[in-house]
Amino acid sequence: MPGNRDEEHKKTDGHETKRSRTKDEDDALSRGGLWTGLFKHPVCSAELFFWVMLTLSVLMAGPDLAYRLRAEWGHRVVAMVADYRDLVSLSKKDGSLPGDIYGRMAQKGVRGITVAEFTGKDLASGVLPLEYGPLASLQPSFRAILEHPFDSACVLINSSEPMRNDVVDYIRVKMPDAKRYSVLAQGTSVDHTLMVLPYTVDEIADSGILPDFSALEFSEGANVWAIYRPAAAAGIDSEHTAAAISWLGKKYTSVSCVMPSGLIVAGYPNIRLLAGTLKENGISVAQAEFLRQIGSAELFRAMLPEVIPLHSLVRDELIARRLSRDQVVERMVRAVHERSIRLVLVRPYDIYNSGKLPVFIEDVGRICDALRQRGYSFRWPKPLEMLRVSKLGSMAVATIFLVCFSSFARRYFRAGKPFVSVIQAGAFVIFAAILGIVLWREPSAAKFLGGFCAAFVATEAAIRSLDNYERPFAGLLAGLVIVTAGGLCIAAGYGSTAAMLRIEPFSGVKLTLLLPPVLILANDLKNRVHPESLADIMVRPPIWGELMLAGALIAAAMVLALRSDNVSFVPGWEIRFRDALERALWVRPRTKEFLVGYPCLIIYYALVRRGWAVRFREVFRLGSSLAFASAANTFCHFHTMLPLTMVRVVNGWWLGILVGFIALVLIDRIGGPIWRRGGREIFY
Repeated sequence: MPGNRDEEHKKTDGHETKRSRTKDEDDALSRGGLWTGLFKHPVCSAELFFWVMLTLSVLMAGPDLAYRLRAEWGHRVVAMVADYRDLVSLSKKDGSLPGDIYGRMAQKGVRGITVAEFTGKDLASGVLPLEYGPLASLQPSFRAILEHPFDSACVLINSSEPMRNDVVDYIRVKMPDAKRYSVLAQGTSVDHTLMVLPYTVDEIADSGILPDFSALEFSEGANVWAIYRPAAAAGIDSEHTAAAISWLGKKYTSVSCVMPSGLIVAGYPNIRLLAGTLKENGISVAQAEFLRQIGSAELFRAMLPEVIPLHSLVRDELIARRLSRDQVVERMVRAVHERSIRLVLVRPYDIYNSGKLPVFIEDVGRICDALRQRGYSFRWPKPLEMLRVSKLGSMAVATIFLVCFSSFARRYFRAGKPFVSVIQAGAFVIFAAILGIVLWREPSAAKFLGGFCAAFVATEAAIRSLDNYERPFAGLLAGLVIVTAGGLCIAAGYGSTAAMLRIEPFSGVKLTLLLPPVLILANDLKNRVHPESLADIMVRPPIWGELMLAGALIAAAMVLALRSDNVSFVPGWEIRFRDALERALWVRPRTKEFLVGYPCLIIYYALVRRGWAVRFREVFRLGSSLAFASAANTFCHFHTMLPLTMVRVVNGWWLGILVGFIALVLIDRIGGPIWRRGGREIFY
């Protein structure tokens, strides 16, 4: 039969070709042709190679993730602290002693106090039992014996005052040029000590002059930890400022932590001198959350790892947001549980009216109970141990970036065969190893690549989910696995102590959110996933539906840009909605995932399977990318404990799928009749 002759001819040709190759091999052996053919031999399919490299990257990230998990779970100690001046204020209104009030609060988890350093303005208001002001304000008999300008700042204290010696010693250390005099009050025999400072009153009006010695004495006597708050020291040498803090730490051993107050860190610009002094005296530094000070970043970087994050609520924010007592309590609990805060400053805010003290102590107790239920113990926290990224962690980032980048490039250019050869696999592994070493040795390179890595991971997860519309659940699961694997690699490759304390923040947040939609759109237009090319769209007249969707996208992009890292643009109703989710779920998912991204993905599946709205599917493809971009971005919040990040991502996944199916029901019940009654004309 002809068919048999053709088959025989094919076999003959194959046999002849085989004999010819065997003959050529003898001549090519010396030239390396045999090895070239071997290297071109396929190892596996491109799809299998992708998943193998993805698995390998997670395995390489394993050791760093294990170290991080061990450090996080061993760091579940928290302490609440109260401001000593609040204790004094409450004692005046309640009639109790500050020590009695602190004792009641200590039963609710309070383990320390904050101690202020008073500025010139504070001293002029009478916060300490002494007189402060310009030399001109003193008695004429004092001025007559002194040869100083009348606007010189001076401190006058009764020699019988218990804190007199501390006042004199502290001023002498911080301001060595200050002059001391012993004077008698006019018409009396009462001896006073007068310290004339080498500054005018205006020059040091906002500079720290004297600490709250009554608070320090209280902390020493009651064996209470103290956080000292040195004020800015404009005009005072950094060396003298550091020496004053060193004197204070040696004199009062209860001072275990320092938290600079004011707009400028005390000791600026020579921050390293201050940091060295603190380390020599075994004093840590408290990192106040969301507080921007000149010199704070340098101080935290120089103090690593002796940095303990602290959260407090500013009075202006409390009033502007109209926060209730419940919201204040939940905010404090979330700060500890979600952002790894280990010191919480509690204060009797203005929301407490009548019965301020009982209400305040009750809310402190509620914070304590909520944290105990979550497994936290109340002791004075220690700084987080020093964690550094290893070579394997950097190689994991390099591998996950390259595998996602190459997959996108292969898809975009439709290049390459559906298999990977020996030489391709070897080149990939070698290049990934070299890139990993570069990222490990050069922090600037790692900082640059981080955002691109997260963006390409999110893009790959989104495209694979979108292209699996025939098997929706497989697509949803594949996207979750890819973004989780990429997130774990990023968490390992960037999860150092500096990053976990937000001293070195992840620099690719905006890129992670904005680049995936751009990449997906570029791929869809070039490969005609969208039925029109960019040139076709530009030539034809616009459709009303496109204009409406474009306006909605622009508005959404503006909202995202304004809201990113700016809580003032989050409305009150959304805050209440978030709080409700927080109470219902262990960890609240991110809004962009479960209300936008995953619902768009579910709707896209339905549109493709039903053959609807061919021209407008791209909107839902781009919208679905937000789910994976947001999930990848969640892993870049290194200050959040890794298990909580995992739970947050999974919660966004299943809740987003549920919201998507609800949206489908609404579209069928509401959108269908509108479409049949004329809505089709808007979109065609």
